[in-house]
Amino acid sequence: SYYVRLQYNGEFLPLFTKVDGITYKKDKSDYSPLKPSFIAGGGAFGYKMDDIRVDVEGVYSYLNKNDVIDVTFDPANTIADSVTAISGLVNVYYDIAIEDMPITPYIGVGVGAAYISTPLEPAVNDQKSKFGFAGQVKAGVSYDVTPEVKLYAGARYFGSYGA
Repeated sequence: SYYVRLQYNGEFLPLFTKVDGITYKKDKSDYSPLKPSFIAGGGAFGYKMDDIRVDVEGVYSYLNKNDVIDVTFDPANTIADSVTAISGLVNVYYDIAIEDMPITPYIGVGVGAAYISTPLEPAVNDQKSKFGFAGQVKAGVSYDVTPEVKLYAGARYFGSYGA
């Protein structure tokens, strides 16, 4: 059967959000100059066959510049005010069905592309954004509100490379 999914991708563990290669130093440690915002979400259209689901997903994510003072950026003071990522992925999920239970655990993987704005203030070669490979892994549970409506809660690791 076909399905439509809307999602909010709020970050409850912002310590894992980072852009490799851009840091600032404070207290002899390196920190990421970007922090998550609560502006992230997306939607998907898919097909469910028994315990397998396949969908096409679109996701929008936005990171803010961390308001830090008296620090040294590396590279020096070149961090953009925000980073935006728009991605499209094809996902495959396995639903771990439990007899006579309204809760179903699931795992999933996805691959696709992401269009990401540059995290640097002066764009390199005037390139303000770029396409790259995107991938993710997901795990969570769904709850059957009704036979046709499910509520999902889960976690995902999303990465983009080459952008």
